[in-house]
Amino acid sequence: MAPPPPTTKEQDRPPRGAVLDALFADLAKARSAEEGKAIEAAIQKVWLQSGSPSIDILMGRGLEAFGQKDYDRALFYFNEVVMLAPGFAEGWNKRAAIYYLKDDYSAALKDLEHVLRLEPRHFAAMGGLAIMLQELGDKKGALEVFRRALAINPWLDNAMQAEKRLSTDVEGRGI
Repeated sequence: MAPPPPTTKEQDRPPRGAVLDALFADLAKARSAEEGKAIEAAIQKVWLQSGSPSIDILMGRGLEAFGQKDYDRALFYFNEVVMLAPGFAEGWNKRAAIYYLKDDYSAALKDLEHVLRLEPRHFAAMGGLAIMLQELGDKKGALEVFRRALAINPWLDNAMQAEKRLSTDVEGRGI
């Protein structure tokens, strides 16, 4: 009888969902901003892994263009990612960021809605959504979304300050 074929590193790796579940559980238990930020970075690294080498290349090129503030080129790559991998939440999230920077709030909001359908725990998308709602004058909606994001990631940059500010604006000061 022949021995079974050797497993690859990819086969030995736990499924993406299980990795994210474990990271989110760790994030909920983080005791410091430093620990929380490290776990947040690990989650974002997993989010960027599509499972497809070609999609990862397109994402890399889009992120490079994004970093160079070449938003039209970045949009081209993120459009390709969304078209070729519609189930990959991070493609939608990055495209939403480009639309936001190009002041196309309608397109950005649609993409963020899609991100949150694919990954309901996407605290970065929630943060972006809350910022846009606030800019559009929906302080109550922004407050609710910031609170949802903070329930998932209490270490989310600037969200705690925004939540406190909006809480006072929306709910007033207690007596």
